[in-house]
Amino acid sequence: MKVKKLILLISIVFAFSCKNSSVHPIQGEIIEAVYGLGTVESAEKFLAKSAITNSVLEFYVSEGEDVVRGQKLFKTDQGAVITSPIFGRVADIPISIKENVFPQTIIMTVINLQKIFLTVSLEQQAIMRIKSGLKTEVSFEFFRNKKLLGKVSTIYPVGDQFIAKVELDKWPEGVLPGMTADVAIEVDRKKSVTLIPMKAIANGNILIKRNGKKIKTPVSIGLIDLEKAEILSPVLYSSDEIIIP
Repeated sequence: MKVKKLILLISIVFAFSCKNSSVHPIQGEIIEAVYGLGTVESAEKFLAKSAITNSVLEFYVSEGEDVVRGQKLFKTDQGAVITSPIFGRVADIPISIKENVFPQTIIMTVINLQKIFLTVSLEQQAIMRIKSGLKTEVSFEFFRNKKLLGKVSTIYPVGDQFIAKVELDKWPEGVLPGMTADVAIEVDRKKSVTLIPMKAIANGNILIKRNGKKIKTPVSIGLIDLEKAEILSPVLYSSDEIIIP
């Protein structure tokens, strides 16, 4: 008897868990966006390279040190004193004193931390929807609950990649080149449209409960976001129940 009761109880729980939920269509605003991972870059960088084979006799600065325009950086064994052409921070000194340096070898890198931007690599289909001036929302992992506003300043190809350059209205303190952020680029926006959850759409169809009857019908979709879809057709009424499978 106990076994039968247990089976009956499990059957009832299973039946309730399998019951489909439903929602009513709503009228509201929807924003469609293209999403990507952005990398912080410096707009101004000085790479001090060797033009001939030589070595460094003396460094006047060290990694992590802030420098001003015209400040001495290092002296070569040829007697040349190299100065910084920009305001910035010494980011890298990959060689040592008296180490042989060959032509085009980078001796020191200085970057401007005040002039930074984001680069977002996008697929071809996505980049075709992007243009200069589009609004963006950016979130860093350490500012996950804070949305930073900006805009796309330009788009351009780099090799086989398609890049959207994003500039923020205001940068939070502590952001450095090389850091990454989630970027949402707004490509379209509509107000007062019919919306239903994306999960209610299965293989291009929705199941409507209207006047006590269930109707399966194909839908034409407009804008979409991460959760909702704009329904262009058929006409949906606020009294309709949209079954979520």
